[in-house]
Amino acid sequence: MANLRGITSKQAFNILDSGIRNNEVLKGPPLSFVILDNGGHVKLAHSQDGCSIARYEIALGKAYAALAMGFNSREFYNYVKQGILPELFGTAINGSLNGKFIPQPGGVLIKDGDEIIGAIGISGASSDYDEDIAIKAIADINLQ
Repeated sequence: MANLRGITSKQAFNILDSGIRNNEVLKGPPLSFVILDNGGHVKLAHSQDGCSIARYEIALGKAYAALAMGFNSREFYNYVKQGILPELFGTAINGSLNGKFIPQPGGVLIKDGDEIIGAIGISGASSDYDEDIAIKAIADINLQ
């Protein structure tokens, strides 16, 4: 049977494993990881020991922002910072999506070739660090 939701469980677990290993090598803080399928459903979520209670929701919001817009959450963040999009636009989207839209770096699309198969959101460190861990974890399993 075809996988109608994009990312497989194996791919999601491999991305998570890579993200955890990369964070341990860098001696980073505890992170929360949320991986969504291409329909916006949680495929896998994990919070490392010591994560604060809001990290899961922030990671979910970053992943959802990337998937909802069709590009990494950093791009939306940059559009607002550059004045291309008004800040109120992000607030309006967040409200319309019941608080699931967090357009901060750390939400990254997961692609297999040109096909979007999911998204990952990470929270727990700086947004730049979160994003770097996500990008490396995806690349480590030969996806983009």
